[in-house]
Amino acid sequence: MEQFNETSLLLKLEGMPAWKRVAFMAYCCERMLPNYATFKVQSGYGNNAVLRAALDVIWEWIENEQNNEDMVALARACEQQAPDTAEFSSSYTSAALDAATAIATTAEAVSDTAASKVIGVASLARDTIDLFIQEIDGLDPNDPRLDEKIRRSDLMQAELRTQRQSLERLQGLPNDDKKLRAHLREQWANLETGSLPVG
Repeated sequence: MEQFNETSLLLKLEGMPAWKRVAFMAYCCERMLPNYATFKVQSGYGNNAVLRAALDVIWEWIENEQNNEDMVALARACEQQAPDTAEFSSSYTSAALDAATAIATTAEAVSDTAASKVIGVASLARDTIDLFIQEIDGLDPNDPRLDEKIRRSDLMQAELRTQRQSLERLQGLPNDDKKLRAHLREQWANLETGSLPVG
């Protein structure tokens, strides 16, 4: 069974160049963005085009390791799309907050690829699944087996497996082949389905 293990994640990140770290984060975000789009449809709040544009800038940096964008301003623009979870009843509200926060963090990571930022985004992707399962399945937060039930769910296993496999794929890629980066973007960006089922 797949598990979220920060130590294992840190070991995989060790020695990994900046663009690979950001690519991993961007792929996590790409799976979260469709969840935000579902929230937008349900609530009428937010602008997923702002988040999409930020991810496009991030992918351009991954391909070339150059950009003329103000990444701090880009991160702030993403943060402004985050909903207040107390104001919305959609099952996708927390997922939308996680998506906006994760994309903002990834924009910041272009200039600071600290492992803590990478783990932060991976954790947000995992938390999206965690809270959604709790709400949809009506799980008791005081259940001593809560974590195990969530970890065993198909949605959580799929997310953890995707994170592991994407990191392993990045580890196996050459560090200096820019054509491969463009190919990676073709495969990992602009996903039609997210980490959660469409509501």
